[in-house]
Amino acid sequence: MKWFVEVWYKSGVTDAVGDSVKKGISDLGIKGIEEVRAGQKYSIQGKADRKTIERICKELLANGVVQDYKISK
Repeated sequence: MKWFVEVWYKSGVTDAVGDSVKKGISDLGIKGIEEVRAGQKYSIQGKADRKTIERICKELLANGVVQDYKISK
């Protein structure tokens, strides 16, 4: 079984990488980009059910105070 987990900062939390990329886009002369959010994507493969993946997210991959995550197959 292969799982994918995406982790990113919650709205309202400073995202320095996203802000830097947004500025770079503007410096390229590209208009109309309103928001850029940086994040990480993990691929987890092995014998794990959704409950185990949830535990990995909550206890290891994401800080629930400032980050959200999404699990998919």
